[in-house]
Amino acid sequence: MKTALWLPVFFVLTSTALADDVQYDIRVDGITCPFCVATSVRALKKIDGVHDVGSDLETGTIFVCADSKVVFTDVQLKQLFLDKGFTFRSFEKKAKCTIDETDHGDMPDASADHVHHVESKH
Repeated sequence: MKTALWLPVFFVLTSTALADDVQYDIRVDGITCPFCVATSVRALKKIDGVHDVGSDLETGTIFVCADSKVVFTDVQLKQLFLDKGFTFRSFEKKAKCTIDETDHGDMPDASADHVHHVESKH
């Protein structure tokens, strides 16, 4: 009977945590290859509350899935990308993460010796 009581509580906590995630779609100029994106992704992943990061080189967009407590600002993102050699353009905040954990867009292949594969913190 005790096990049956814990299962619904666990389910509710898990559902609530996922529902509180937000996604930032960040437009950046200068990311032209997967290796260009890697340094910015590593910097973003170091921010507490960031769960997952993906990218789309064709649109110059980096996608960040994070806790709703994470709040990015134009000033913060401008400096972060400037430090990595890129130009921050804009961002859009969405109420729900749509990044697929198995699809990191244009992220470098884990088989590359000099690039670390980005893993999800989930």
